[in-house]
Amino acid sequence: MDLDKIAVTVRPRTPWEAIDLGFTMARAWFVPLWLLWMVVALPVYLLVVLLLPDEPVWVIIIVWWLKPLYEPMLLFWMSRALFDDRVSLPAVLKRGWGVVWPQLLSNITWRRFNPNRSFTMPVSVLEGLKGKARRSRIRILGRGQQGGTWLTIVGIHFEMILEVAAIILIVMMLPEELQWLDIDAFLFNPGNLEQWLQHVGDILAMSLIAPFYVAAGFALYLTRRTELEAWDIELNFRRLMERRKTTDAPVAKVAIVALCSAVLYSGLFFTTDLEADTLTKAEAKSQVEAVLDNELFGKTKTVNYWSALEQEQSDSDLGWLLEWILSVLEGFTHGFAVFGKGVLLMLAGVVLAWLIYKAIVNRQLWVPGGRTGPKRVARPETLFGLALNAHTLPSDIPGECRRLIKRGDMRSALSLLYRGTLLALLEQDQLEVPGSATEQECLALVHSTCPGPLADFFAGMTPVWIRLAYDHQRPTEAQISLFCQQWDALFGRADSDAD
Repeated sequence: MDLDKIAVTVRPRTPWEAIDLGFTMARAWFVPLWLLWMVVALPVYLLVVLLLPDEPVWVIIIVWWLKPLYEPMLLFWMSRALFDDRVSLPAVLKRGWGVVWPQLLSNITWRRFNPNRSFTMPVSVLEGLKGKARRSRIRILGRGQQGGTWLTIVGIHFEMILEVAAIILIVMMLPEELQWLDIDAFLFNPGNLEQWLQHVGDILAMSLIAPFYVAAGFALYLTRRTELEAWDIELNFRRLMERRKTTDAPVAKVAIVALCSAVLYSGLFFTTDLEADTLTKAEAKSQVEAVLDNELFGKTKTVNYWSALEQEQSDSDLGWLLEWILSVLEGFTHGFAVFGKGVLLMLAGVVLAWLIYKAIVNRQLWVPGGRTGPKRVARPETLFGLALNAHTLPSDIPGECRRLIKRGDMRSALSLLYRGTLLALLEQDQLEVPGSATEQECLALVHSTCPGPLADFFAGMTPVWIRLAYDHQRPTEAQISLFCQQWDALFGRADSDAD
């Protein structure tokens, strides 16, 4: 490691300055770092998809859990680029298995829970330490160091923000014909297709955060080594020596000549007959004691204080064992407290984001003069060719449907029942349906706004109506009779009250 070639200014920094330095390095080298992460992570993602094609949730969890498999290569590339050695991506991939493999099992098991992982990674990857030597090294480097833990907490939050932003972008970019991909379902009740679409946002979010996360942890490691090994002082001494070599060489020659001349001159004009005044050992001791006895030189002061009596330790004394247990518990509880604090902050961030989203969705309630009473719904006159005027429907819809069934007119019976259901939803349940809505969009709105039995009834009748209207598949008499009974149970009481 040649410190003279280092690409950053070496000086003592606070942990937050070190993290900012890491972000600066990540911005400067973002393209190669991002490409290196994607080249490693995408094959892993595709392999997991092939192994678990019907489990999209487990696919993204496994890809997220295997982050320690992709990150060491980014750290290896930065450690070379920092000292002006730009290794090509194929060369990094060629040497990457030797960088990742030695401690991969530990990194993806118990070390995966370490919130300070970005800070401790260089000890394993760059220094190659294992076991007791690694723990001792981390203990020395990590004294008073909490920046890596906060880096992990903030990185998790930024990943979540980017993932949600990607989902919202996907929904916003969809055409109106695919508006059945509702944002609520996408976020809180995703189906199989929605989960696979979320993978796009998840992979992009992880790839964008990874260079900054690894670089910031590497900068924290470099700053700590600068403090312990005084890299900045060493570099300053080297610069002073180089400066003296280049600027002070003529001055040094003149000084040497002058010194030699002075020695020769003193030899010519001074004699060597002078002898030093010598003292015996006893005379010197007496003079020293006389100086020490002088009040101007110093004085002796007696101080009394209490101190604990030392007790003899017996062989059965287990104080050392208790002290060791307490030190272990103290370290465990401190780490658990830091981790628990991070989890609570993350949960608080999620709850805050959900509250903000709900506030935006219901923003009309916060506007002065906004909606305070029952909402008014602009009811469409027709939906997909069906007239929804009350005067075009009979007063006894189930009775008229049964008469049509007896005549064998199944199409008219189901059409009447479907129109009556839509009108009841618009008038009684105040359902907001745009005039351009399709049958599937109406079904999605009923599912999201109406109670369970009503949504189940409408979900059972809609596909039967679609097959009849567009595929000319005639329903059975038993199906329509069952719909009539369910219609009576759901809307009959309201009709009798209205009459």
